[in-house]
Amino acid sequence: MQKTNAATTPSEIWEVEDYLKEQRRDLDRTFDYRYSQLTVVFATLIRQGYLDEDLLSGLSEEKREEIRRMLAWHKG
Repeated sequence: MQKTNAATTPSEIWEVEDYLKEQRRDLDRTFDYRYSQLTVVFATLIRQGYLDEDLLSGLSEEKREEIRRMLAWHKG
């Protein structure tokens, strides 16, 4: 928010717009709700500390194992 309040020239406004666009892209990548991407999203959220694996008990063991493999791959 400080960035927005401090922008006074057109070029600074464009910098804010670029920053906001990048933030939106990051959010869209993080919270991709397509079914085919849910295991990736869950693994990312667990890795970033936003989600606990225990909360995924309703998923099939196959999906949970896929998430564990992704987490292990990122650790290595």
